[in-house]
Amino acid sequence: MTKPDLTANEMDVLESIIDRMSVSDVLYAVEAICLSKADHVRANWQDEGLAKEWEHRAAVLSKAAQKV
Repeated sequence: MTKPDLTANEMDVLESIIDRMSVSDVLYAVEAICLSKADHVRANWQDEGLAKEWEHRAAVLSKAAQKV
C-alpha cells in the first residue's frame, strides 16, 4: 500500500472523521463526492470520459463500503 501524500494534520482530520463515523460511512461519503464530480465534469466540461472515470471510482468505493 502506498502512503497518501497528506500532511500529519490532514491524516489527523481523517482519523477524527473515521472515529466519529465509520470507515463505511466515509467511503459512502467519498462515493457521493465522486458522483458529484462526475456530474460537474459532464455539465461544465462536457468530458464524458472523465465523468465515467469518476463514476467508476464511485462504484469501486461503493463496493468497498459494502465489504467493511
